Amino acid sequence: MDDPPSPAIIEVRVISHGRQRLLSLSDGREVLFSDEACERCGIAEGMAATPELLKQLERAERRVSAHEAALRLLSSRARSETEMRTRLAMRGFDPAAIDDEIGRLHGSGLLDDQKFAEAWVEDRKRVSPRGRRMLRYELLGRGIDPSAVEQAVDGIDDRETALQLARGRARKGPRGTYEAFYAKVGGFLRRRGFDYEVTAAATRAAWQELLAETPDVADEPATSETP
Repeated sequence: MDDPPSPAIIEVRVISHGRQRLLSLSDGREVLFSDEACERCGIAEGMAATPELLKQLERAERRVSAHEAALRLLSSRARSETEMRTRLAMRGFDPAAIDDEIGRLHGSGLLDDQKFAEAWVEDRKRVSPRGRRMLRYELLGRGIDPSAVEQAVDGIDDRETALQLARGRARKGPRGTYEAFYAKVGGFLRRRGFDYEVTAAATRAAWQELLAETPDVADEPATSETP
């Protein structure tokens, strides 16, 4: 019985312009891998290109590709872990490569759900303020742990936020009757996630301020049917 053929021997050539290495095998094959994949597998001149080594290189290359994809995703904005996992899976990466990349991002501080939640809340406060309930819903929907969500929304004063929004909306709202004013301003607050009590109080306060500033506004306080 003939002995099994010996594995091909690797000759390493560096492709400088792409940070890649061209591995020329003694059997005539050529394979291209990134520097990082080669370093992960300890590739060196004269190594035997066993099938297992080539499989290791392929796995390492998938992890390098996953990292590059993750960095592209993070270049536009921060991501939660759940979102990152979903996005990488949609790009065809296998679970092992995704797990490896998630661990790498955590280790480098590029992926942190607590910081993500806090940044999300700060961005909402600056660009599009809303109630604690809606913020919770948005963060939980992105896979953030409930304890991290509560820490991120802690300290938000729904009443103060709603009042500021109501004041801004009052300048654009109808000034004929309180009922019409509430339908416009109160409806806006409810869509921003504020509950009935907070919405009613903020809308009523904004209406009273409007009356004080604009005497010709019809002074129609809330009735028993109107908040």
